[in-house]
Amino acid sequence: MIKKWLTVIGKTILLLIGITFLSFLLVYHSPGDPAMVALKKSGMRVSEEALELKREELGLNDPFAVQYGRWLNEFFHGDLGESYKTGKVVAGELKKTIPATLLLTVAALALTILISFPIGVLCAKYKDRGFDNMIRFVTYFLSSLPSFFLALLLMYVLSMKLQLLPVIGSVSGKGIIMPALVLALTLSAWYIRQIRGIVLQELEQEYVDGLKSRGASENRILFFHVLKNCMLPIVTLLGMSFGTLLGGSAIVETIFSWPGVGRLAVTSISARDYPVIQAYVVWMAMIYLLINATVEFLCQILDPRVRREKSAR
Repeated sequence: MIKKWLTVIGKTILLLIGITFLSFLLVYHSPGDPAMVALKKSGMRVSEEALELKREELGLNDPFAVQYGRWLNEFFHGDLGESYKTGKVVAGELKKTIPATLLLTVAALALTILISFPIGVLCAKYKDRGFDNMIRFVTYFLSSLPSFFLALLLMYVLSMKLQLLPVIGSVSGKGIIMPALVLALTLSAWYIRQIRGIVLQELEQEYVDGLKSRGASENRILFFHVLKNCMLPIVTLLGMSFGTLLGGSAIVETIFSWPGVGRLAVTSISARDYPVIQAYVVWMAMIYLLINATVEFLCQILDPRVRREKSAR
């Protein structure tokens, strides 16, 4: 068991190093001069001499291997560097934005589950009937709307016309409702179709015919047997969405001025703030690795067949 966990940890570290190497390489070859960004924030007159001194100070004149090795060494010591734009410690900037993104993620996923799970199951139960056809039309319509357009539409209706919700998002009060609703509606348009398809596929299994032949009611088969067996792919879908949302929904966070990781990434990319961009890539990589491991663990708990298959391998 110890050998197994050491192998998993070793593979995870190697994968993380590979991701950081590729992102550092892309940042290294991207246009723009970080020294220029750092000097502009101080309000100094940017001369060629000042630029050269700043490049030397930041270590930008060193070869790529030296720069990456220095960054990797600092990363494993818990140092993500300082922002070129603000001069603040990058780790501190992430710590300030992660709670807001986590709060928005949990709220959006909770709304998504409340909306899509019952509707998706009902669509499968009443396949090709009026309810199912209407919901399919609504989901296709919502899927065709970009998230920024849906956000602006809700802002116009709920904030400007009805004056029910504030335009600017905030982590307290009503400010979280509209950003969470935009994300939930966008996800639900996809989740409803996925859940409908998963349930319909499960209803075609042989054990369903066996239960019907024994006199089990349709509702009992659906809610006590089929839904239990549908949880494995649904948990996988939720894990993927959780990881994506934790990375920050950049468009929604920017529109609503939500103080999250996604908005921080957008402003950092615009400002060529490379230490923050690199830290964001590391954050995304760690989140996806952690979510994948958690989903795999949950799948083994929910379905013993997965556990037996993994043990056999």
